[in-house]
Amino acid sequence: MGKQNGNGSKLSRRNFVQLSAAWAAASAVGLDPVFGTVKELYASETMKPEKWVPNICAYCGVGCGLEIGVNKDKVVAVRGMKKNPVNRGDLCLLGKNLPGMLYTKDRLLHPQVRDGKGFKKIGWDAATSQVAEKIKDTIAKHGPDSVALYVSASEYIEEYYVYNKLFKGMLGTNNVESSARLCWASGVVGLVTSFGADSPPCAVADVDLADLFVVAGYNMSSSKPVLFKRMVQARKQNKAKMIVIDPRKTDTAQRADIHLQLNPGTDLILFNAFAHVMLNEGLVNEKEVKSYANGFDELKKHVQKFTPDFASEKTGLPKEQIVEIARTMGKSQKGLFMWGQGLNQSTTGNRKANAFMNLAFLSGNIGKPGAGPLAITGQGSAMGLREVGSLPHLLPGFRLVPKDNQRAEVAKFWGVDPAKMSPNKGKPIPFLLKGLEEGKLKLLWIIHSNPAATFPNSSWARNALSKAETLIVQDAYHPTETSKYAHILLPGAQWAEKEGCLTNSERGYTIARKAVNAPGEARPDMDIVMDVARKLGFEKQFAFKNSEEVFEEYKQLTAGRPCDSRGMTYARMEKTPGIQWPVPTADHPGTPRRFLDRKFPGKDGKVMLRSHDHKDAAEMPDAEYPLNLITGLIAEQYHSRTRTGKIDKLARITPEVFMEIHPDDAKKHKTTEGAHVKVATRRGSVKARVRITDGITRGSIFLPYHFGYLSGEDQAVNSLTNNVFDEKAKQPEYKACAAKIEKA
Repeated sequence: MGKQNGNGSKLSRRNFVQLSAAWAAASAVGLDPVFGTVKELYASETMKPEKWVPNICAYCGVGCGLEIGVNKDKVVAVRGMKKNPVNRGDLCLLGKNLPGMLYTKDRLLHPQVRDGKGFKKIGWDAATSQVAEKIKDTIAKHGPDSVALYVSASEYIEEYYVYNKLFKGMLGTNNVESSARLCWASGVVGLVTSFGADSPPCAVADVDLADLFVVAGYNMSSSKPVLFKRMVQARKQNKAKMIVIDPRKTDTAQRADIHLQLNPGTDLILFNAFAHVMLNEGLVNEKEVKSYANGFDELKKHVQKFTPDFASEKTGLPKEQIVEIARTMGKSQKGLFMWGQGLNQSTTGNRKANAFMNLAFLSGNIGKPGAGPLAITGQGSAMGLREVGSLPHLLPGFRLVPKDNQRAEVAKFWGVDPAKMSPNKGKPIPFLLKGLEEGKLKLLWIIHSNPAATFPNSSWARNALSKAETLIVQDAYHPTETSKYAHILLPGAQWAEKEGCLTNSERGYTIARKAVNAPGEARPDMDIVMDVARKLGFEKQFAFKNSEEVFEEYKQLTAGRPCDSRGMTYARMEKTPGIQWPVPTADHPGTPRRFLDRKFPGKDGKVMLRSHDHKDAAEMPDAEYPLNLITGLIAEQYHSRTRTGKIDKLARITPEVFMEIHPDDAKKHKTTEGAHVKVATRRGSVKARVRITDGITRGSIFLPYHFGYLSGEDQAVNSLTNNVFDEKAKQPEYKACAAKIEKA
């Protein structure tokens, strides 16, 4: 018998092998998420739209503008927004199937509280009153830092502002954390330590100008299909070269001119070797680089030990190839350097980001159109939440919590006694969960996030959540892996059901107009939080009538800051989507590219060339667990499948966990294509279908991370991963841990 999947169908071993072969064949001829796959996988209109409402895609940080087709208060279609400068009318597989996330059987429709038999419905007044009382009582007994908020990185600017104003301003705790910690934290630390500030310099439009794309640890074809399609088109037009650095032969790597299939975790060695060759072969204009970069002499000395021979031994790449690629970088005039979770999700992710950006600085690919580090986040608001302050160390306008003058500026604006606002950084999510486990954190409010599925060593995360005195879960769905542990459930509206604006990864603003009403009693998240704030006694501070009023207040706090947005209005966003901050006045055109004058926010107005050594992953393969486990995404799913897993057309493509393994390892471990195996680490095990491919390095296996406990007790991939974190950014190391496989 085949496995029962989430849609009630069964997948036999024969069906699995046939489906895998069909999908591989489709990808080989370009029928994939980048250029469009079989027609049935796209949403089709069942009713003709009566109107089209401007909005933005709910998924990744590319931030594709779209229009929502509505008929009788129901979303019946979506289409790409042609005037949006990022996607220019295009949408990917996930974007075209957005309507399917709205109409599911598990939508959370009413506020509920836990009783002895499970959950029971209550009214909104009772629900928000209970939340307010729990917060008030907890702070009275244990202090402000006994409460915390953990939010999605897909919320709107106005929502983040309200969350921060309540917790950091009124309640006096900086325990406001987001799921961006799991996605891009190491990359942000890399930007801050290389540039001197959180300063993404490039625009998506730079893709159209580049003569070289260097893509590291980043399967863009699956994770950013619209952007990757634009890259492929620009590559043909400009005869640009594409170099992909990845231990897997992903669909991105298959389209590259050169795929560097290095040994997992050796990225930093490779980057330092590239710098070694560029410096030793005179490919660096030393005088020019020193004019805009500090740390040059130290880096030049540091990389001398990273010879091509040494790098070849460690990375498994041919010495000649390392030298050739270094020369290509050194000679490029318009090179874009793009990286993703393959670098970030590591205990040394910040080091890898620094070393990768060193290559852009050394090659002169900075401060000019078509060149530089282009960082596109995995979640839609991972940029916006930072500018608003939704991380434990930040305040609105990229202000820093520990800086007394910056904290005082915000306190004065909010009408709060500066002494009430804590000077201490809040806790990142690993420490919030540890606080629950140790009984120090008493109340956790989670909004549209699912740490019980997405956190590494998720069995530990579930146990920590179970120890909360009060767990409030605000979500569009129930049950999720996390909502099962809640004491109070609050039904939040989601994409198309609420209004606000969002900043994408290139700093571009797009308006998201409400298209339809939320089902049942679900409400916009901002309204729910403001109701609680008013019941806590902050009526005057949260007297906003709508999201536009919130935005108008927020943008005043950006005055003179890097993200100055005073020139933006809702009307302007709707008329001209994608204007990039800073945009300080109404007649300012926006700032597509930053630092064209090569004056940077770092010390002496320069960037910093950082010198780092390689460090192995926290857990390496050994005799007992001889394989290295890599987790990652697939094109047809998103995060923990709370949305995409319910869209039948997407769920059918990959209905269960699969494992990629090299033919030599498959033979060694006596397994065959389509067989079930048990994949185990020191933390847990899952059941997976075998896919044999030479697209993964020997000694490694790959699992998609989207599956959690609701897919089956033996499907929770993050029960395997290691809860260890980047030394600075505290981002989890999802890309490396020791594993073994056994017969299922």
